[in-house]
Amino acid sequence: MKKYTILLVIVFLVVPLSARAPKEDLNIIFIGNSITYGAYHEHPELTAPPVFTAKRLARMTGRKVNYRSCGVSGATTSDFLPEPHTQQQYFRKVEKAIREISAISSAPVVFSIMLGTNDSACYGPTDAPVSNELYEQNLETIMDKLRELSPGCVIILHRPLWYSPNTFNGAMYLKAGLERMNGYLPVIEKLINKYEDVWKGSFDAYDYFEKYHERFFIPEDGNAGTFYLHPTPKGAAKLAYFWSKSIFSITTIINQLTTQNH
Repeated sequence: MKKYTILLVIVFLVVPLSARAPKEDLNIIFIGNSITYGAYHEHPELTAPPVFTAKRLARMTGRKVNYRSCGVSGATTSDFLPEPHTQQQYFRKVEKAIREISAISSAPVVFSIMLGTNDSACYGPTDAPVSNELYEQNLETIMDKLRELSPGCVIILHRPLWYSPNTFNGAMYLKAGLERMNGYLPVIEKLINKYEDVWKGSFDAYDYFEKYHERFFIPEDGNAGTFYLHPTPKGAAKLAYFWSKSIFSITTIINQLTTQNH
């Protein structure tokens, strides 16, 4: 409850407080799957959601934003487990990102995490279908390692985005997968309530893209007809709006952490 009282104060005071606070760097590492990576974009290095998010936050805060994207297509929470929990090398991307950002800024790192789409598949991705219990266990293991490698960090958990219930490409998702992914929401909320350094990310984007998927998602040919899973570049910019809003809401806390560290 204490965390949410602080956040309520921030909602009302973030603009005047930010104006008075020193402009420390904002450091962000994005952890996710193909949506974070910018799959099917001609130039994902220019149009992936983390790119747009960093640019928006730089404008919103007036701060220098240092960021790294660790989005990997097809990744589940099991894939992002640190060694020795998995043989995958995905978490090494995160470790490299932490080293690179720590070398240029002493400000706390914000970890923006959106995983769960591939976990929810009926088959295909690693460990899919991932149960609620394993999903929670995996996220806790990942977050514990993030804290160890980046003391004083802030973790933001976003709700995975809506996908059409006929989604079936190399992996099979379908309606059962979508329902399974929606079942992860209480797990995310539980972790947010459990830890003082874990914050609510974007939950609203799910409903927005469900409503406007034809406008912002790529129509893809699948085994069960045309499906919608990945944002277009325009959709990535819209997703960045939701991500940046949630990150901006805690920039005052991040600044307070930086002041304490100094």
